[in-house]
Amino acid sequence: MRSCETRGKELLDVGAITLADLNDCLKAKNANEGAIIGVGLPCYSLLQNLIDSIKAGSDGFLMVDGVEITHLNRPNDKLFDWFFHPLMVVKEQIRVIKLGEGEERFLQKIVLFGSDMKRMEAWDNGSLGPQEALRAAQLQGISRRMIGMVRSASKFPTYRRRFRQVVKALVTYSTDKEGAVGSNSLKSNSIRSVACIGNVV
Repeated sequence: MRSCETRGKELLDVGAITLADLNDCLKAKNANEGAIIGVGLPCYSLLQNLIDSIKAGSDGFLMVDGVEITHLNRPNDKLFDWFFHPLMVVKEQIRVIKLGEGEERFLQKIVLFGSDMKRMEAWDNGSLGPQEALRAAQLQGISRRMIGMVRSASKFPTYRRRFRQVVKALVTYSTDKEGAVGSNSLKSNSIRSVACIGNVV
């Protein structure tokens, strides 16, 4: 869950997700509502960790803090245990097809936004859509598997409680950030006003 919070802050910083998205997730009554955060954010976070694991040559799963989880040292946690093997399968699928950087960024979009084409087009992350039908099918297949895993995990009460805390933390982060931006804007306007008055006087 720490990875979700870290990645969520990064996405907020670049404007890929918004405070409204977070609030929609908190108000959602099912997995289909608020899906960009409820499903997309965990998928995006997992994808980034898998890609980082592949690039680092890890035999397991590289956490956002650099800790490597393998079959030998994985935590005795029912939720993580349920996740681990399917994640390793997806990791191997990603490794085998050798994604280019543009394709990685395209996959980021489809796991985060799903079928929301407007949001995909609005976020310019340097993605490059696959030119071949087979390649497109491979990326869509990976996306569907990851989305399926997250939707299944969301049925665990423990997962839902933990993830809700992450979303609340991101709401606080976003609100504080917007407040800081507003404060800086007011301060800047005040300085300009004083300067203008000084010029007139």
